[in-house]
Amino acid sequence: MAGARRITRAEALGAQVVSALRADILTGDLQPGDLLVEASLAEKFEVSRGPVRDALRILSGEGLIASSGRSFRVVGLDEKDLRDLFALRELLEIAAAQQCATSNPEGFRQVADAALEDMRNAAANGDTDAFARADVAFHSAFFSACGNRRLLAVWEQHVPTFAELFRLTTALDEPLSRSVEWHQQMLDTVMGKDADSIAAEVHKLVVGGEEQIVAAQRQLLEQRNS
Repeated sequence: MAGARRITRAEALGAQVVSALRADILTGDLQPGDLLVEASLAEKFEVSRGPVRDALRILSGEGLIASSGRSFRVVGLDEKDLRDLFALRELLEIAAAQQCATSNPEGFRQVADAALEDMRNAAANGDTDAFARADVAFHSAFFSACGNRRLLAVWEQHVPTFAELFRLTTALDEPLSRSVEWHQQMLDTVMGKDADSIAAEVHKLVVGGEEQIVAAQRQLLEQRNS
C-alpha cells in the first residue's frame, strides 16, 4: 500500500485507519480482490485490532470492501459504480438544493458563503486538500439547510467517499478559481429559487466532477497496464 497515510495519535485511530484504507482503495493502491486481514493491517499501521476492525466495518458499509470468510476483500469502485454513485448524488443534491431554496435559503447562504471564501483562499494558496474540504462543505450545506433529515442521513453516509474523490480530483481542476466561479453560480441560482434552474446547475457541477474522476481512474489504470 504505497499511498497509505501515516497514523498519528492526535486523531481517533479508527478514523485514521479507515481514511488511509479508503484512499488506497479509491486511488487503486488496493485493487479489487485484494485481501484485507485484520492482524496484518494492525501490524502495518502499528495499532491494535480494534481500530482496524472498526475501519473494516465502516468500509464494508460503504460498499468498498466485502466479507470473505474471516477477512475482507476489496471491491472498490469501477466506472459503472462511480457513475451510479454520481447519479445518486445528483438526485440527492437536486432534491436538497430545491428544498433549501424554499425552506431555508438564508441558512444555506451563510454556510455556502463561508465555504466559498475557504475555497477562494485555498485556490489562492494552491492548497488542493483545503479546497476539497471546502468543496464538500459547500455541497453539504444543501443537506444541512434543507430541513429533511432523511436526505441529510443518506448524504452523510456517502460523504467520506465523496470527500476522498473530491480530494483526488481537485488536483485536476485548472485553474481552481474556475471551480469557485461555478460554485458561486450555484449559490446564486439557489437564491433565485427557480427549481428547474437549480436542477440544471446541480447537473452541471455533478457531471463535471463525475467526468474528472472517471478520467483519472482510466489514467491510473493505463499507467498500471503500461
